Amino acid sequence: MKKLHYLFLILILTTGDLFSHEGKETFVLREVAKIHSSIYSETAGNIDVQKLVQFLKEDADHKKDTEKFRKALPIAEELGKTTELSKKRELFERLSKELESIVGHHDKSGVSVFYCPMLKKKWLASGKEIKNPYDSKMKNCGEIVNEAK
Repeated sequence: MKKLHYLFLILILTTGDLFSHEGKETFVLREVAKIHSSIYSETAGNIDVQKLVQFLKEDADHKKDTEKFRKALPIAEELGKTTELSKKRELFERLSKELESIVGHHDKSGVSVFYCPMLKKKWLASGKEIKNPYDSKMKNCGEIVNEAK
């Protein structure tokens, strides 16, 4: 009987992990964070956006987010076609603006919304460290405006 109680206790403690899932918003935001890293590092060439495009083509877990996905899709596709850093930055800003409202609501991505008051631009990135992707001379300029949960 004691073993049964322990098994029951273990089942209760692990149920949250068994039934929780990471929504599509989480996967989208993780891909956006990878794009941020690429632009911040000023990586040459095209950015791989295949996974992001795939996720954006699917319906989100919430109706209002599906509309955000639909609007972000052409931006992501264009971003994958450009090699010019200034164009990447412009498209990333548009992508961040389109998807910022899904940060923290339904996701477990660890992505936060950042803002640079000098450039008046927002971006999405993992973690809490300021890594401004828009100007190589202002890499530490910015603040968190919506922190990851």
